[in-house]
Amino acid sequence: MAKDFTKKRIGVCEELMKPEIKQYLELPLDEKVKKTLEIIKEALEKYPKAGLGFSGGTDSLVLLHIALPICPPDMPIIFVNTGHQFPETYKFIEKIKKEWNLKNFQEVKPEEDKVNKFKEEVGFKTAEFTEKCCEYHKINPLKKAIEDFKLDAFIAGIRGVEHEERAKEIFFSPRKNPDHIRVHPLLFWKSEDVLEYVKKEGIECNPLYAQGYTSLGCVECTEKNIDPNAHERAGRGVVREEVMERLRELGYT
Repeated sequence: MAKDFTKKRIGVCEELMKPEIKQYLELPLDEKVKKTLEIIKEALEKYPKAGLGFSGGTDSLVLLHIALPICPPDMPIIFVNTGHQFPETYKFIEKIKKEWNLKNFQEVKPEEDKVNKFKEEVGFKTAEFTEKCCEYHKINPLKKAIEDFKLDAFIAGIRGVEHEERAKEIFFSPRKNPDHIRVHPLLFWKSEDVLEYVKKEGIECNPLYAQGYTSLGCVECTEKNIDPNAHERAGRGVVREEVMERLRELGYT
């Protein structure tokens, strides 16, 4: 049953994708890497003040691995530290930061921890909690970083087939407050492409995946995906999936 749901959800995402994005879905991995490089190069040419997001998850890890050889060494690599990621994620990010020699690694965070405050106000894991918590701890620090670093573009590792709202995205997506462009070089990649890439390149991934997690976020909203046939975001909670449209309106990647 989970396998059928997963197949159906991926199919829905594919149908929602723009034709100019969808046409690249079935490319072999080498061709996908070439296309991703083209998008990154175009972004760097158009937007010299670009930054790149790194969360410690495999998608952003693959994006970072592809982008580093062609990006300026002083390009900001931005990690939004909500204060609630898993200990393994923090350790893994420090490991990558050191081993990959990230010269301009920028950790940004909210001014204070308001998780308990939001729990008391609107109830834990409600739609209101998810919106308030994500906006304050994750979205606002990212938007502030874009503003503080005066970025004209932010490169993110989202994929269209992982969520219906992300499926609607385009490669170069204009944003407001602050004005900038979101660049999505992995938008046409599937989960199997990401896995094939890290295997081919011999890249070590966040150890949480080996523990059964398939999509990583904060401790409060991330659980193990106990069914191997379940959708990759099955551990992120029903509420989060339902309010994703609103979160992305607020500036979520």
